[in-house]
Amino acid sequence: MSGFTKEIIIQTFMELLNEKPLAKITVKDIVERCGVNRNTFYYHFRDIPDVVEFAMKRELDKIINSKMEVDSVAECLELVADLVKSNQKAMLHIYRSVQRESFVRYLDKISLYIITEYFDKKVKDLNLSEEDKFLVIKLYKCVFVGALLDWLDNGMEYDLCAYMRRIVELEGSIRKLL
Repeated sequence: MSGFTKEIIIQTFMELLNEKPLAKITVKDIVERCGVNRNTFYYHFRDIPDVVEFAMKRELDKIINSKMEVDSVAECLELVADLVKSNQKAMLHIYRSVQRESFVRYLDKISLYIITEYFDKKVKDLNLSEEDKFLVIKLYKCVFVGALLDWLDNGMEYDLCAYMRRIVELEGSIRKLL
């Protein structure tokens, strides 16, 4: 029952976060909407930032525990972008709040995990040293997080996945310039 109650609190919090900015959500709002008392809320969470941390960690765990099947670097970014888009208003509200640092940290972890998984499964035959593999993974992780942050800074108003697919198409031309 305890896990169920915790889940209801998180779902209610996400509903509220899709309606209004994080700074305007109170514990009272959450408990009134989900029908639990304040003590129950505080049994599961210290405060609202704790709910945010838990919700983001839960999303990271879902990705880690899922069977990822991606065939390109662009698809790796699409996984992260789809996660953010699935709760667009809530994600923007967290990103534009005092919880921004935590949000960016989770984007970083999710991006690193997805790219590492992709490279571990798909790029075995490149015979890269562990150090070189780490450098390439780190580069793509930085590109992903930078692209995601730019997208969020612009209110998610452009099609990030289309941009990334086009960049991948241009990669050969760009490589020649470098």
